[in-house]
Amino acid sequence: MDIYKEALMLGLRVTTPKGPLSVEQLFQLSMTDLKITIKAIKKSLKASDDDELDFLEESESKVDKLIELSFNILKDIYITKKDAAKTLRDAAAIKENNQKILVEIARRKELKITQISDEELEAMLK
Repeated sequence: MDIYKEALMLGLRVTTPKGPLSVEQLFQLSMTDLKITIKAIKKSLKASDDDELDFLEESESKVDKLIELSFNILKDIYITKKDAAKTLRDAAAIKENNQKILVEIARRKELKITQISDEELEAMLK
């Protein structure tokens, strides 16, 4: 089952520095708050794995599944936002590069036209 669908069906709320948030609200967190929350959830996952008698239970507890689900969703949101930010940075770099090239083309055209004789310029008039 899709992790987001599962979270919606369970009404998952994740404890964050901003308080308990729904999956939809998690996308509004800053990257810093996401990192803090991911670290806290990861600690919870490790703590639940460290229980000495866990190996005696055949199935995972519901709490463990919720923590794991929260972790997977937070990780996915973080990666998604990181990729989106990189895409924006790349697009801005391309735009800046293209703008520099357009300025240089205009400068060269201006320089080229100044090197044309008056007679050639008059012949170019329509």
